[in-house]
Amino acid sequence: MFPIYAVIVGLSVLSLLPQDASGSCSLSTVAPAPFHLISFGSKQLLSDTPQTFEVQTDQTIDLFCASGFIINFETVDYNEPSTKTLTETKLTMECRPYQYFTHDGKNYRTPLVRCRKEVLQLFESETSLPNCTDMTLVLGSKFGDKRLIKNAALCYDIIATQLKYIAYTTIFKEHRIVAETQLGQLNDVGLNIQVNYEENLFWIISRRELNAYLAKEKQLFSEDTFQVGSLVQDVTVSRQLAGYENLMTTVWFEVLRSGNWKHWTTAMHDAIGMHFDIRLGVSGVLELPTVAGQSCNASRSLRIALDDGRYVTIPAHIWAHVHAVEETGTGLDEFVIIGHNSPFYRSGSSDLCPSMCNQVSWLRNSVFASLHEFPVLGMVQCCRVEDVAHKLDNFPGSFGPRTTEGTGTTEPTAPKMDFPFSGVLGTVE
Repeated sequence: MFPIYAVIVGLSVLSLLPQDASGSCSLSTVAPAPFHLISFGSKQLLSDTPQTFEVQTDQTIDLFCASGFIINFETVDYNEPSTKTLTETKLTMECRPYQYFTHDGKNYRTPLVRCRKEVLQLFESETSLPNCTDMTLVLGSKFGDKRLIKNAALCYDIIATQLKYIAYTTIFKEHRIVAETQLGQLNDVGLNIQVNYEENLFWIISRRELNAYLAKEKQLFSEDTFQVGSLVQDVTVSRQLAGYENLMTTVWFEVLRSGNWKHWTTAMHDAIGMHFDIRLGVSGVLELPTVAGQSCNASRSLRIALDDGRYVTIPAHIWAHVHAVEETGTGLDEFVIIGHNSPFYRSGSSDLCPSMCNQVSWLRNSVFASLHEFPVLGMVQCCRVEDVAHKLDNFPGSFGPRTTEGTGTTEPTAPKMDFPFSGVLGTVE
């Protein structure tokens, strides 16, 4: 007969063990969220939406991050919080009995997983974007064989560290099919040469430097008149490009960024069943306006002094070249949205084009259509390509058959540079 104390100890030990050795394991992802690859018949689906996964015992889950992973979890033995950093780009975790995952011999209970930094990898394409004589950089991922995803492509001047324009196709669904080809304008560019992204090569203006400029010019601006931010303001798309903000940063007129520019991206999301090819860029230099009778020489470009003695100019316009992938044949499937990146805009003072926002079916009944002409929310115009192609810096020309020469200016307003890396904010003097 066992001593009574042995029975008591045995029961105590059993009470500490999980009561259910079967069931599932729980894993959550947070931004910047890893890719999750799902096999469904002959298709493979990819999701980058932060979510919680329930994985059955003895099943595995595959996650992908270009920069590696950070895992927050509870230890199996002591239920204490812990953190693990991994540099590998693919993470396979297996659900074991008693509701914990294993990876490389280590146990993880209820792990919370995110990418260390970049979700996507950076490649150079041997096929150039339309009318791009500089590098064509592509943000994407390969998944073995010929399966791949391409989220954005950039026409980029690496010598001047200057973005000419960025291109992407809107995919607003939670899951995307991983295949050899994909919908929209990025189908032709390739993931040919992997690029090791060095963030320190891509200089941008800091918020502190911008604040110093606004304080100096307090007669003209308040402390929040301008903001430093990515050209990509669509929340869904910008989430996919996390970690590469230095490649696509500019100085925004904050009223425009948070007002009518946001309204048109919202209208695009609301256009159910439609996909859009988007190209984004900046144009011109913001200048202090002159008054009647004043010499044209009285105007001055607004320049932001940086700590190292360089100057950055604020772009006068932000442009978005929009093309409906599912064409209707109405002649309004392609147009250009131009935001006046200026607090000095006066209604009726633009000579860019006759605005035609209300002629676009998916914009016509939107909040944007009602408010886009109000400068208090950032003045925005919709223009036909032929009206503005020759007026915008780095505009790549109309969608359609590729040509060797652009319909718009292929060179920006010439900067004066005597240093190797000048910035990505349009024109740097």
